[in-house]
Amino acid sequence: MTNKLLVFQSDFGLLEGTVSQMHGIAMTVDPTLRVFDLSHYIPQFDTWAASYSLYQTCPAWPAGTVFVSVIDPGVGSSRVSVVARTAPGHYIVTPDNGTLTHVTKHLGIEAVREIDETVNRVKGSEKSHVFHGRDVYAYTGARLASGVIDFEGVGPAYPVEDVVMHTLVDPVVDNNQVTGVLDIDDPHFGMVWTNIPLEAFEEAGIRFSDDVRVIIQHEGDVRYREVLPYCRTFSDVPRDDELVYNNEIGNIAIATNLGSFRDKFDIKTGPTWTVRFEKLA
Repeated sequence: MTNKLLVFQSDFGLLEGTVSQMHGIAMTVDPTLRVFDLSHYIPQFDTWAASYSLYQTCPAWPAGTVFVSVIDPGVGSSRVSVVARTAPGHYIVTPDNGTLTHVTKHLGIEAVREIDETVNRVKGSEKSHVFHGRDVYAYTGARLASGVIDFEGVGPAYPVEDVVMHTLVDPVVDNNQVTGVLDIDDPHFGMVWTNIPLEAFEEAGIRFSDDVRVIIQHEGDVRYREVLPYCRTFSDVPRDDELVYNNEIGNIAIATNLGSFRDKFDIKTGPTWTVRFEKLA
């Protein structure tokens, strides 16, 4: 069951009318829909960041919410357009290009449908091939959220095992150290978030107020190596000092108090950026 909640995500920005057009199409389907924006500042063409954003955000929304995610570097190509139903009961309308990676891994996907564009496409848009965000995804998402179609009405079943996945690296606990990757950064404040859950720190015997050695590498090249405190919150250290903390989704992260760790040390994120935390004796 859907609940008339529709949430848009894209890499379109807000400098012109693309996002407003998506909202407008939703309103033409059902003016009683409640339409919200997750973000329209996903880095351009970055399906990894789009994937993480959905994983970060979906659990905060009630079951039945429909998400429309349009980060689509292959727009108009042979890539498949789908709607996925997550294990908690959300629906995600998106090109199948890696955007479902983190949701598949961490939340689970129960079923996927390929969008039948002969039914679920804005009438008169068939000769346009560069704005499926409006013509296919916003339209299909609005029809699903409003109940004009049910999940089966999206189109034929699509094998869950065929969903396109980015490479994911699982964290590893080895005695008093934990290794993982830098999954994503906070684009506004400059923290970096790892894929290491709080439980892994606890398994390694790392507790609040412990000092930990932090080693960040990119393709074998050490980019950062320091001993930092493991803190509850940013103000546990002086301004411009670095710290390790447990972020709001339960993963370990690194920050600079009232500054940007990412910019200060020129740290990037993604599966090629590894991080190791070692508890000091």
